[in-house]
Amino acid sequence: MNRRLFVQSLLAATLSASYPAQALLLSGSTQLTMAIYPGTGAEDMPIATFQESTKPLTDVLSKKIGKKVYSEPYRSFGLLYKAIDGNVADTLLVPPIAAAYALQHGYQPLVRIQDMATGTLIKRKGQAVTRIGMTESSSWLGAVGADLVAKHSLVPTSAVQVVKTQDAVVYLLEQKAVQAAVLRTEKANKLIATGEYEVWYELPKTPDLTLLIHEKLATSYAESMRQAMVTLPAEVIKQLQIVIHVPIKQFVSANQQDYSVLSKLLKK
Repeated sequence: MNRRLFVQSLLAATLSASYPAQALLLSGSTQLTMAIYPGTGAEDMPIATFQESTKPLTDVLSKKIGKKVYSEPYRSFGLLYKAIDGNVADTLLVPPIAAAYALQHGYQPLVRIQDMATGTLIKRKGQAVTRIGMTESSSWLGAVGADLVAKHSLVPTSAVQVVKTQDAVVYLLEQKAVQAAVLRTEKANKLIATGEYEVWYELPKTPDLTLLIHEKLATSYAESMRQAMVTLPAEVIKQLQIVIHVPIKQFVSANQQDYSVLSKLLKK
């Protein structure tokens, strides 16, 4: 297994960038931009729905820091990583692998959702595993899953079938195109409950969805934004949940050490 597979995906620049329309605090503006990755299930979400769902959050932050806050959707990892590389977003609300990548490009974590990211490599009972299904290497499941498969030499790289979503991975299992799959714990448990599958390996737990701020802005705005995020009203979280695919109970403080597992993956 090529353990650099997901890193290559992260760094690939196959799409032209679409940078935020609003000016940046980093560039001397009076406005703050927040780049948000809405998740694979929300790629086709109308921009009006995105703005309506994120407005309660940006309103809370605007009031707290005394600056207008704008949200901008980044609908692909290619665009998101270009934005991180170019420091064209003041803040980022992104999945864990993107957060770890941003730590290497001048951003600091402020908060993460309370629940850690967890996943499981499951396999069909009573069958030898010759093929494993998982999501793209730019996703948390794909990155951590690929590393696990490589670490234990479970199958060769050519025997890993990569698809875009977890639902597609489940479909591969159901069609018996693969005998094992990397899934989020909740989805894996539903399959295990059928009696047809069993746990093969547990993935390491890491932080999940994370809000980061550029280090140049941290002194002025980090603490205020952190306080606002850990005390978000339930209705604000409910609206944000329309955009974000992972469950959000609440946000808690985060620090760079929380991402050590992911940061090590990026260095392999």
